[in-house]
Amino acid sequence: MYDIVVIGGGASGLAAAISAKKACGKLSVLIIEALPKVGKKILATGNGRCNITNLNADQRSYNTKAVSSVMNSFPPAKIIDFFSSIGLECVADDESRVYPMSNTAASVLDCLRFEAENLGIEVLTDTKVNSVINKGGVFETDGKIKCRKLIVSSGGKSSPSQGSDGSGYGLLKAFGHRMTPLYPGLVQLTVKENLKTLKGVRVKADVSLRLKNGKEISHSSGEVLFADYGLSGIAVMDVSRSLMDNDCRCFLNILPDLKKEKVYDFIARAAERNPRQLLEDALCGIMPRKVGYLIIKNAGLRQDITLKELRKTDIVLLADILKNCEFTVTGTKGFDNAQITIGGVCNDEFDMKTLESKKIPGLYCAGEILDVDAPCGGFNLQWAWASGIVAGKSAANSLTR
Repeated sequence: MYDIVVIGGGASGLAAAISAKKACGKLSVLIIEALPKVGKKILATGNGRCNITNLNADQRSYNTKAVSSVMNSFPPAKIIDFFSSIGLECVADDESRVYPMSNTAASVLDCLRFEAENLGIEVLTDTKVNSVINKGGVFETDGKIKCRKLIVSSGGKSSPSQGSDGSGYGLLKAFGHRMTPLYPGLVQLTVKENLKTLKGVRVKADVSLRLKNGKEISHSSGEVLFADYGLSGIAVMDVSRSLMDNDCRCFLNILPDLKKEKVYDFIARAAERNPRQLLEDALCGIMPRKVGYLIIKNAGLRQDITLKELRKTDIVLLADILKNCEFTVTGTKGFDNAQITIGGVCNDEFDMKTLESKKIPGLYCAGEILDVDAPCGGFNLQWAWASGIVAGKSAANSLTR
């Protein structure tokens, strides 16, 4: 019999266990993790650097106002203090993204593991929880482990190889909780167009996701990476959160720092300066050559066309395409490649101040398993830490009142 059992040893689970034990050191706390080690997904965040939080994170950063109480209780400054209290110092970059001073995700996980060990938190790895029952206020996992309070922080369905396989949803459904539809988020987009020749090319662009009627449903700016299957990069992954079941097209403004008139003037001046020059060679002055190939093809022009052969209408069309290059979205690279899950357990079935279930007293949730998501840049980890801390404290305080 444990006082508190945490299912899932990821970011929110580790934060929950540590916070519960800090709230009352006498409580017995156990983390149950399906993988051989805790925190595997932490190591992959921020390209191995772990973007811990973002100084600009607040309620407006998320898909729901339900996060307001948690975010007000534990804003980014308090998350930075939390890590400082366990021996990890952080620094912010020019875009307000916060990283460990060591610049490596391993430091984040190590400090969490060391703190858990120091506090006497037990960790049971290589153990997947398949069922949980509640008898008279006591939870029992797979007929083996009992506890007075249970925190489910097993993540969503994104990156199952790192531990988030969606199994936590089944545990909560058994207690009568409902789920919203689930979709992969912060994920690459697949497109109808053949982009194999552009594989590996990167551009800075404005990205817009629009419905067939032209209505924009998401917008982002930043790096775009062309791949043989379609589009990747931070800006593309940000807009992917809005795709879901929508039939969309993706538009790239490949030259966001130049107005359309300036693009037209660039090509027109090049034609005056060197009319015999190939268009593809002239475009190299403002974009990667392979992107130039794509623009010429989309304009319906010969690949070997010279600047002298261009009509004014051709130049206008080229400028239009560069500022509004269209791709037909066919889907995403799925949960295996997604960073987060869109959707989750219905937030209105939980007290969002304590993260305790309104249906089952003593049952708490934290992290990605709830219907909370945000863009790239540390916002999703901010939620993981903050919700984990709130759930852990709430569970511990309910036992010590």
